[in-house]
Amino acid sequence: MDDCRRFEGITPDRFESLRQGLQQKGVKLPDGGNGIVEAMGVKLSVAYVAAENALDICIVEKPVFIPSSLVWARVEGPLKN
Repeated sequence: MDDCRRFEGITPDRFESLRQGLQQKGVKLPDGGNGIVEAMGVKLSVAYVAAENALDICIVEKPVFIPSSLVWARVEGPLKN
């Protein structure tokens, strides 16, 4: 079962800012805000729901030696700014 979280309060402008910030770090969010993101052996599914100002993210795959808590800490960092 995938480990999923919903992040609320993500306006279209904020989502675009996140996209640009991640792209500068070499991580490309999928066009339209829905799809799979892969970085450093971790695969996330991403679904941006503009009508609800929400971003749904699920850890789909990760190396066994990387705890989910570390993945979420890396994901949540940019979302808190």
